[in-house]
Amino acid sequence: MRIALTSDDVPALTEAWRAAQPFPHVVIDGMLSDEDLAAVRAGIGNEPHDAEHSEIVDCFASAPQVTDPALAAFAAAMGSPDTLAAVRAISGKPVTTVEMRSYCYVPGGYLLPHTDGALRVGRQVAFAAYLSLDDQCAGGELELFRCTLDASGDIVVADPETQIAHRGNRLVLFDVSAGSLHQIREVTAGARISLAGWFR
Repeated sequence: MRIALTSDDVPALTEAWRAAQPFPHVVIDGMLSDEDLAAVRAGIGNEPHDAEHSEIVDCFASAPQVTDPALAAFAAAMGSPDTLAAVRAISGKPVTTVEMRSYCYVPGGYLLPHTDGALRVGRQVAFAAYLSLDDQCAGGELELFRCTLDASGDIVVADPETQIAHRGNRLVLFDVSAGSLHQIREVTAGARISLAGWFR
């Protein structure tokens, strides 16, 4: 399995990453071949998912280590030397490994605003790989906030600025920092299915 992040793409993606607002991110459509995408979509149905509910999230999630062979192959492709080199070049961050889980948000599911950097040391670049067919999910947009931080690095002002639609076979990479506040808007119909995690 191969992710569509070739050396030819890197200069344009690096420029897009640096220019993106409200914080660095890139959107890559056509991340997998049709054959690989079909295999990964089928693998989602074979992967156990448990309800995950807390003060900020309502979804179903896999275990931290996926077991389905197609999902494991996708995780391996994300952690391959070529993909890691591309992510390092695009983001300017010295990533060396990847962690990934499978997520499913059904109607009413959401993930409230948060920054991944505050949750676990070592996360440098977040990613979300969207698997739902384009007509199978309403809502569930990834929303990015423009933030103002105080002298201690705490967010004091946050305004929603950019929404990225959940589109099948789309890969989104975004910066992990104290100010990279984001959320998953409530799913209103269908199911939002993704593979998501972090480069470390």
